Amino acid sequence: MTIAFHWDTEDAESLLATCERDGVFPVVTKYFPPGCRVLESGCGLGRYVKYLHDRGWDVVGLEFIRSTVDQVRSIWPELNIELGDVANSSFPDNSFDGIMSLGVVEHWPEGPSRPLREIYRLLKPGGYAIITVPVHNSVRQWKRWLWFSEITRFPLAVFAWITSGKNKPMNRRNSEYRYVVMPPYGDFFEYHMTVQEYRNELREVGFEIVEHVPIGIIDGLYHDLNPLGMLVRFQSWKFHPSWLGTWLNDLLARTPFLHCHMQAAVVRKPEHSRP
Repeated sequence: MTIAFHWDTEDAESLLATCERDGVFPVVTKYFPPGCRVLESGCGLGRYVKYLHDRGWDVVGLEFIRSTVDQVRSIWPELNIELGDVANSSFPDNSFDGIMSLGVVEHWPEGPSRPLREIYRLLKPGGYAIITVPVHNSVRQWKRWLWFSEITRFPLAVFAWITSGKNKPMNRRNSEYRYVVMPPYGDFFEYHMTVQEYRNELREVGFEIVEHVPIGIIDGLYHDLNPLGMLVRFQSWKFHPSWLGTWLNDLLARTPFLHCHMQAAVVRKPEHSRP
């Protein structure tokens, strides 16, 4: 994996508060009974590890950046945070009743199969995993057809290309990448997969798809339909929509995967799983 995130310690409480509104926790309560052993694979600053720990779950966080692990341990020393690679961890097979991985597996340039296979390995047969990734939704597909991202980011891309010694790719299309890459220029950051592309990746690993839902609805409005920030502002890890933004978001949300930023798949490891 080539992507490393760095967090500001002072953001910890603000990040923790996002668990109340990001749409993931209701899915957690549906599939992870309190008290069961849960892994957050790629836990970052540990917001969900803390949130679940305080509500009775036996939860472990896995994070591969040592400085981030040290940060979490200094902020919340009561948490169980392990240093390790989410695509190649040291946990034994079938270690966890449930696993969650939020916005992690899309960051491998070769595709998400390696971290997905590791989640499959660590999950007990019959156990559930909640895995979220950005979605190449309908709005993003229209914008891609119009070359919107390439056109609007072109001046910054040219500047970055020149100042970096002209060694960064100027266009992601017709390249070695498997899916739509964001940003469209410069270093690889993440894939945006369509609903079907993501489902294919999950099934290829061996998962049964139990539920597949859009999340990050207001995030999608903020990222993709927010000219000059007129509809939504983002401050202190919280979205602040205008009345027009609220109305438009509610209207568009009636069509699943139209403009949401993320997609959440609930998957199950079969009772008689393949090795």
